[in-house]
Amino acid sequence: MSRPDPTPAGATVEEAFAAHYGEGAVRKVARAPAGDVLRGIAAYRGPEHWHLVTLGLAGVVPARREGGPEPAPFAQELTLLVPAAETPPAWAFALLDGAARTAIAVGRPFHAGARLAPGAPVDGAGSGLVALGIRVDPLVQPDGPDLVLQAVGVTSGEHALMGRVGTDLVLQRLAARDPLLRTDPARA
Repeated sequence: MSRPDPTPAGATVEEAFAAHYGEGAVRKVARAPAGDVLRGIAAYRGPEHWHLVTLGLAGVVPARREGGPEPAPFAQELTLLVPAAETPPAWAFALLDGAARTAIAVGRPFHAGARLAPGAPVDGAGSGLVALGIRVDPLVQPDGPDLVLQAVGVTSGEHALMGRVGTDLVLQRLAARDPLLRTDPARA
């Protein structure tokens, strides 16, 4: 996989975030290291949250499998919502980067209803949130072809329940307490 060039589709995602949060919104960007497939991860300050989004995942084209059709770009970016603080936490950038790397390593994008069990606390410390559920981001969707998917931190019990009743149902139940489904390590 190669590092994608900025594409109009990628710009559309960034434009959608800028429009949602306003031109003067506080924004922090963690630039990806040279040679990485992502250009970086941006964080936008909302009233009660930070909204992080990968930059460049949409343009990643997985390697062609022998005998298979020419693969299409991922056409998606991943987001994470975390509680408001003075600055977005470093673990949130690392979590999104790891989720994006997982999709790239597997060679296929995520979809709403997917789940991922990284196997360690999402904050790299002692949180009980040890897995992710994926849903369509409810706050920002671009007009273009790219989809924005939100990763949501969940406990091992919630992850197991997702396997039995479906990711969407578990995330809907969690949204009754927090409609934004902020990933808050203090929750578990």
